[in-house]
Amino acid sequence: MTKKDHPPDLSDLQKRIAAAREREQAANRPDAQKRAMASGYGMAIRLAVEMVAALGVSVFLGIWIDGELGTAPLFIMIFLVMGMGAGFINVYKTVSGFSHGSLRDPKSGKKDGTTRGD
Repeated sequence: MTKKDHPPDLSDLQKRIAAAREREQAANRPDAQKRAMASGYGMAIRLAVEMVAALGVSVFLGIWIDGELGTAPLFIMIFLVMGMGAGFINVYKTVSGFSHGSLRDPKSGKKDGTTRGD
């Protein structure tokens, strides 16, 4: 048999496939600055939604209770204050969860140096 009759070496093919996959992943991978900016926008939207949801639910309950009992602004005011408090507590819990060690290096399990309490 000559060299032309032998099939090509599979290890060479596997190396070329792995290199092509790495090039494709590198081309599709977003850069760190864009990921950080998108993460910041996502966090801001999450905090805003939590605050608005707490206020919306509490005001709705206040209006509904006032309508049932016939007390005009009493329960709206009470539930508005309670909703503001609940919204601020939710926002505080979310923000403190991100600033007290949840940003860790997945390989080592250590903090990345940008969080408090290093």
